[in-house]
Amino acid sequence: MITGDNEKTAAAVQKASGVSRYIANCLPENKAMEIQKMNQAYGHVAMCGDGINDTPALAQASVGIAMGAGMMLH
Repeated sequence: MITGDNEKTAAAVQKASGVSRYIANCLPENKAMEIQKMNQAYGHVAMCGDGINDTPALAQASVGIAMGAGMMLH
């Protein structure tokens, strides 16, 4: 998981979701770079983004999923 959220929030999401690792406090321009690294390491990477600032990272992913405006997850 790559997120712009802070460390505490990212750790809580990791615990609740079971993701194996995360990168917190990641700026949008760094997300694209991290996706490139993951593509090289794993071959295929999916990216789910919720804002226009995620466009560069979505473009780097093998599969890009853009959530619509006003999405609220509970």
